[in-house]
Amino acid sequence: MNRVVKESSQVSAYLTWFLVHGVQTGVGMLNFQQKIADGAEQDAWVSVLFVGVCMHLVVFMLFRMLRNVEGGDIISLHRQLFGKVLGNGLTLVLYAYCVLICTGQIRPYAEVIHVWVFPDSPLWHIALIILTVSVYTASGGFRVVAGICFLCVAIPTLVLPSLYFPLRFAHWQNFLPLWNHGLSDYAKSAANAVYVYLGPEFLLLYYPFLKNNRKAQKWAHIAAAHTILITMIILVATLAYFNMGQLKHTVWPTLILSKIIRFAFLERFDYIYIFNWLIVILPICTMAIWGGARILTQTLRFSKKWALGVTMLAIFGMVLLQRTPVSIERMENIISLVGGALVFGYIPLLFAVVSVVQRVKRRHSARSIGNGAGE
Repeated sequence: MNRVVKESSQVSAYLTWFLVHGVQTGVGMLNFQQKIADGAEQDAWVSVLFVGVCMHLVVFMLFRMLRNVEGGDIISLHRQLFGKVLGNGLTLVLYAYCVLICTGQIRPYAEVIHVWVFPDSPLWHIALIILTVSVYTASGGFRVVAGICFLCVAIPTLVLPSLYFPLRFAHWQNFLPLWNHGLSDYAKSAANAVYVYLGPEFLLLYYPFLKNNRKAQKWAHIAAAHTILITMIILVATLAYFNMGQLKHTVWPTLILSKIIRFAFLERFDYIYIFNWLIVILPICTMAIWGGARILTQTLRFSKKWALGVTMLAIFGMVLLQRTPVSIERMENIISLVGGALVFGYIPLLFAVVSVVQRVKRRHSARSIGNGAGE
């Protein structure tokens, strides 16, 4: 149901691969290993794989649900189910989620820049630079956002071959013993892994901008599989290199892995990782800002310029409020909790409600046709 979006503003179905994967791969890739090890330890890969497979089910529900919505996005769906006032109120909650997601990328990345590269650089300088680039990109419209996702997915993937160097020192016995943890341990690691896979929920906002939605679903599943593959490769390399005692005291394991790489012409390879990750988080920030601005224009009737300005100020204020590593960790935990509730709670609930409504409508239509034929 893409009648509300002009074809000139839509993107090809295959770009769904980059839209979904680009928003999933963020700053969490730098330190997710330490968090998920708090639970199933060396068996945490089982939990990560399980959550990744569950995301395929979420993608399926999103496409099946939005296919039956007039307008094609969560804004229209909320209005149809709950009315204009309550529906817009629920959509504004999603706006707060967009602000939170963008803050959750910029603030931890600014901390990495501050600790590893520029210890004297003020926080607001880094945040303002990233926000300015993201807002400028989002102002170009969804097709520009899709182009950024395409470029920023292709470039960082080239860094993955560098994992060959730490794997030369791998201790594969770190994975032993296998499957010796309880269900609660796996559940704890799975809950911590949710943060890494967040991103497909933005389909709720940009679904109408996809040409040929049925083909786009295939590319969305490929994107989810791409994320699982990259996450598992990084996790396996980390678990093979660090033992549990080392990993639990390592803040950014992915960056530590890059420090062991040495070339005659390049001493600090970890700098490439750090600055490359600016390209990695750019699609998420751009998508969150674009999505937040679209919500404001559709619900509160803001102009595009005002919507982008308000969203930028909201994110900038949130970033400046997170002043310590403890507050950053608390924010990431909140994002995991809220994102998990949205992806594995609210979206399945909406899917069930829409399925019931559609079934009732079909029965009512069939009954009306039958009564008309009887007359």
